[in-house]
Amino acid sequence: MRARFAPIVGMLGLSVAACEPRPTSPVAAGPKPAFQVDFTNETHFRCYTVSQQTPQPATTVTLSDQFISSATLSIDEPLQFCAPTSKNGGPINAPEEHLTMYEAAQPLPTGLTVSTEDQFGTRDLTAVGARVLLVPTEKNDLGFPANLNHDWCYAVTGPAVGEQVTLEDQFSSDTLRVEHPRLFCNPVEKTVGDVTTSPPEPDVHLTCYDLHGPQRTQATKASIQNQFETDTFTVTSWQLLCVPAAKLGVEAA
Repeated sequence: MRARFAPIVGMLGLSVAACEPRPTSPVAAGPKPAFQVDFTNETHFRCYTVSQQTPQPATTVTLSDQFISSATLSIDEPLQFCAPTSKNGGPINAPEEHLTMYEAAQPLPTGLTVSTEDQFGTRDLTAVGARVLLVPTEKNDLGFPANLNHDWCYAVTGPAVGEQVTLEDQFSSDTLRVEHPRLFCNPVEKTVGDVTTSPPEPDVHLTCYDLHGPQRTQATKASIQNQFETDTFTVTSWQLLCVPAAKLGVEAA
């Protein structure tokens, strides 16, 4: 076991074997009406730093989403562990749904302006490149979350929310302030070897916002299993709130 702390913004240095950008005009990308996403009942996630884990061999994956048609990357150690969370007393309808965040950086040939909607309203986000991969993960024998997307998340900038929310999950209960969007996540098709996993909910995206407030310092262990590893994570401080989002349109920035 060893400790590691890593930021999610600006992470580079992965092995990239292939990259073909997808068309990014609004017509090619196609508008997605917000009503296709249930903002209330889809799972919300709070993501925590993975401060200790067991090193694993790197895994080669090929990813394909709405912005990049194909990129082959080497996936290594986990960065954050995302637990289902109740926001302002809302339900946790799928307590088995967890995500593990891995570095998965890939540049875009040009910046994109992504029009989105979620429970915090509509906003235009500027995406500059892929940063991390979110992988469905089983925790403590709760059952594997088979109906959960893999997501490829892009570093974004956009207007702050500035809204106070109460979050409650298995690790912490806090009242915090939601501020700037940091990641916009597309459902992604992932191929490892000869196994390809397609997203079960291709219209459901995630927008991840930074959080401000009194920080959690207690360390908690969680037994996990996903397509990359079986391990015990030690999680500490919270980092992000990821909420279900709809992609309304996309165009070159």
